[in-house]
Amino acid sequence: MAMKRISRTILRKTFSSLWVGGLGLLFAYPFLWMVVSSFKENSQIFLPLKFWPEFWDLSFFQQLLSSEWFSFGKVLLNSLVISLGQSVGAVLFTSLAGFAFAKHSFRGRGVLFAACLCLIVLPRQMIAVPLFQWVHTLGLYDSIWGVMLPGMTSGLGVLYFTQVFKLIPNAYLEAARIEGAGEWRTYRLVLPMLGSSLLSYGLIHFILAWNEHLVPMLILNSPDHQTLPLALSSLYGSSLRFPFAVLMAGSFLAMIPTSLFFLISYKRFKNSLSNVMMS
Repeated sequence: MAMKRISRTILRKTFSSLWVGGLGLLFAYPFLWMVVSSFKENSQIFLPLKFWPEFWDLSFFQQLLSSEWFSFGKVLLNSLVISLGQSVGAVLFTSLAGFAFAKHSFRGRGVLFAACLCLIVLPRQMIAVPLFQWVHTLGLYDSIWGVMLPGMTSGLGVLYFTQVFKLIPNAYLEAARIEGAGEWRTYRLVLPMLGSSLLSYGLIHFILAWNEHLVPMLILNSPDHQTLPLALSSLYGSSLRFPFAVLMAGSFLAMIPTSLFFLISYKRFKNSLSNVMMS
């Protein structure tokens, strides 16, 4: 009986490993194809049954990094500044809103919270025209601030931090108020307890801002102000002689910042989401 039980356990683990490994390979294949295609000529890229390049040509990476097609360093810096600025601003503003919704009762609270939820379900395309008019009125057209400011508002962030602040016992807040702390100082005293949650949402918003295409396309006009996704998409179909390997190389390099950020903060990100989902 014992040997039979051990055999079943080994068989189950083997099947699970093969199943998970197969799914992992299936999901990883598009990324592997992208990396391998960054070394191919156009004639090789459009041969679907030919996975490996005839030779590993680094000239496409050299073309990209030498700004032959667009100013790669400039647009990469623009993307980093916009994404970091948006994520920091979104963490600040949405955590303040979440604190208010979770720990205070005030008139119109339900209506405002419903409005925040509408930001999640409404597609960006519906507010594109009023957003463009608002940014143009503020004089922020073709400015990275015109992209950063709208991105600092997030219904998802308000919902997330409302749940996070509900996990904080009211006794901590009452103790701070007894000591004479105002609401702003009470909020600041609670923040160190939410380090993982702040980092987790910062990561989520950074990835969303990094891959954002619609708002930068509406607001940014000059090539020097473009983000990396915009610059890469502008190359697609721009010329029949355009080497698609450059597009693949740029897409591969564009994945590196978000991947590194995720790998560094994965454990805290996982713990934070588990706590919120269980609340």
